[in-house]
Amino acid sequence: MKRWRPICVLFAVALSASAGCETPDEPPTFEGAVPELFNLANKQNPRDFVLVVRMNLITVQVPVGSVSNSEQLWSYLDEEPVSARADSALARNGIRVGRGCKDAWGDVAGILQKLTGQPLARTTLLVSPGTPMPIVFKPMQKTQTIFIYRRDESLFGRNYPPGDNVLMTTATINYDDPSTVHMTGAPAIRSTRRRKRYIKHASKYAFSSEPIYYRLGEMGFRFEVPRGDFLLIGPAAEAQRPSSPGYHFLIHQRQALKFETVVIIAPEVFAAPIKKTVAGSQ
Repeated sequence: MKRWRPICVLFAVALSASAGCETPDEPPTFEGAVPELFNLANKQNPRDFVLVVRMNLITVQVPVGSVSNSEQLWSYLDEEPVSARADSALARNGIRVGRGCKDAWGDVAGILQKLTGQPLARTTLLVSPGTPMPIVFKPMQKTQTIFIYRRDESLFGRNYPPGDNVLMTTATINYDDPSTVHMTGAPAIRSTRRRKRYIKHASKYAFSSEPIYYRLGEMGFRFEVPRGDFLLIGPAAEAQRPSSPGYHFLIHQRQALKFETVVIIAPEVFAAPIKKTVAGSQ
């Protein structure tokens, strides 16, 4: 099967057209976005395509304890795709991740709306398969001291420099079966300080200034997300520990009140045809 060649110009145009738009109170996925997607294996159709992952994000803040101390929401989610050791490491550090099926979205959205008392707002972003994408949980944090449980249950702590608390994500796909997105994520600190270095592009060098990413221990996760399903990331009971990653990433305080953050990620793949340039045309 012929692989589709990504075209940077086409992706840039699509990104500028769709990134950042918000739609209130709708399901996090789109039905029938590109019906021709699953006909691409037809050898009688020799057109080339570029595959793009559309990341539908919903962020909700609820009163502290609403999610971390309740199993009602998590009963609709499957946490098994995370290996047993990884799952326990996440929970001990105050973070839970689960996959919800399409049919469960109505119940999950209803619970979240009841807890927050507000409609859910969705942000849509486009990302090229395999390209890391940070999701910012807490921006512009000062120096933080975070204690992390390793998978062997040992505890260690360190000071992290000022920066943004982000979830680094990568969406990859199987080109022979693009109906499922493989989502990988890990919490990290993105430093405010930029590191200056030279990067080689083809035969030329360019000056670059980039942040430093500090990954938090062994807290990565990986899920297979079929078309229409979604991931939910929220606090576990250990998020109440002030030195835990869950507290630093998912607990917010506004004046005297504390809130928990729940993030929903619904990835989907769609294909865009590549327009071939006719020789000699401008």
